[in-house]
Amino acid sequence: MPNVTKLLEQKDVDFKRYTGIHKATFAQMLDAMQDHEASRTKSGRPGDLGLEAQILRALTYWREYRTLYHIGMDFNSHESCASGIVKKVEEVLINSGKFDLPRKLPHGKPDDLNWSAVIIDATETPIERPKKTKVNITVENAVISPAP
Repeated sequence: MPNVTKLLEQKDVDFKRYTGIHKATFAQMLDAMQDHEASRTKSGRPGDLGLEAQILRALTYWREYRTLYHIGMDFNSHESCASGIVKKVEEVLINSGKFDLPRKLPHGKPDDLNWSAVIIDATETPIERPKKTKVNITVENAVISPAP
């Protein structure tokens, strides 16, 4: 399991290298998660992971395109638990409104603009493989002899 405390002690450059985001962005994510937890009326199931580890799990999923099975193994949990935590973190961060892209692009000269955006595509796409049919198998195994 990744050591969250050790990771948070890293320099910002190394932290970004591991997670893909700056420590300041991580702190904003943590604030959004803490606000969400404070506003909850039901306690739900007690989790053994702190909010930092939950965010780190989601970042690992988004950053490395790893399977939820492997992330679950690293965090000593089942892949369904990893999936639930990633979905929860996504929902909380989206609903916080702190991480929305601007609706309109800023106007002005390109040199005058101080605007940047990061877009993450973490869509899982199944690999399409050709179906093996009986015709394909027999053609592959057939021996072609030269004409007499």
